[in-house]
Amino acid sequence: MLLEEEYRLSEYVDLGRLNENEKVHIVRNKVNGVIGVRKYVAPDLKKIYLFLKKNPNPYIPEIYECIQTETNLIVIEEYLSGKNLEEMLQENFFSEREAAEVIICLCRALHPLHNAKMPVICRDLKAENVIITNEGKVKLIDFDIARIYQPGKSKDTVMMGTEGYAAPEQFGFGQTDARTDIYAMGVLLNYMLMRCFPLERITEGRLKPVVLKCINLNPKDRYQNVDELETAVSSAVSASYNMENVSIHKPPFYKIPGFQSGKLWKMIVSVLGYAFVTYFFWSLELSGSKGQPLAAKELTLERFVLWLSQIVFIFFVCDYMGIRRNIPVVNSKKRIIRLIGYVAAEFIFIFAAAVICVTLEAILFMHRAYQKRNKYG
Repeated sequence: MLLEEEYRLSEYVDLGRLNENEKVHIVRNKVNGVIGVRKYVAPDLKKIYLFLKKNPNPYIPEIYECIQTETNLIVIEEYLSGKNLEEMLQENFFSEREAAEVIICLCRALHPLHNAKMPVICRDLKAENVIITNEGKVKLIDFDIARIYQPGKSKDTVMMGTEGYAAPEQFGFGQTDARTDIYAMGVLLNYMLMRCFPLERITEGRLKPVVLKCINLNPKDRYQNVDELETAVSSAVSASYNMENVSIHKPPFYKIPGFQSGKLWKMIVSVLGYAFVTYFFWSLELSGSKGQPLAAKELTLERFVLWLSQIVFIFFVCDYMGIRRNIPVVNSKKRIIRLIGYVAAEFIFIFAAAVICVTLEAILFMHRAYQKRNKYG
């Protein structure tokens, strides 16, 4: 490692692990305050990550650093606030249009990679590796098993891929190429629409022919490049897409937690839950900071503040409009860390409500004292 590279690495402060993987940490640049993700990958990925760094792609995280050590390749890339498709699909199915938008974005992410002088094949395109950011942008992450296509080879040197998404050639039946990623996109398209793999059940909508063509066992029978796939998807949903700005739309602001999925049982449970919280806090018997009985106006205001603090907490836990996605602690994959984060958040909301209540009492007390003084001169 060169002295200059050591200096660049020293500019980043470690903020802790991003997930269970000890090799992936969140870092902050001390100079510009930018948050990034630092990970250690195999040294043979250097050409791929250097390509990504030199050729920024709006559908792939920006690569800030790519530094070779004696044993690893250190990559620092853009930190994305949002959810991956797997997490989103736990909450809802995608409509055909939404699924089509994702596939179109992935086609645009892969186009410059597949058409490079040394074509880059992702080989691990799956729901967990596609992020929908808080702004609704689609990002393809994780090129840790990607490879450079080598003309003339009969098959890959190392067989890698994720079961369910991996094409037959990833198991030794040929060399992976652009059509390997197209196979995975067909599987992903079906997964977004049905929440299952094509081997379990095929979608019956307008995109069924697209899925079937993508997942042909013979690469020659699939779409031959991502441009063909993008055209087929766009035609299938009869949509006119802005080639520069495709994004996944956020749920409307009026779809509060419990009503976003449209499922009747969830809405009924939510109504009962909101009703219980409302009844509980609006029936509280409160006293002042010195134990004195509260006037009707003060009692109403303090009940409202406490009730509102818990409604906001519910919205926070349910990630309404993405309000908690920028807080790593409550987005941790470890349940105990998430639980600690939620408990801490609850204490913060209650403390804030208590401070507001005390402040309101003081303001109303001063207001009454002022009125009394004016009354008696």
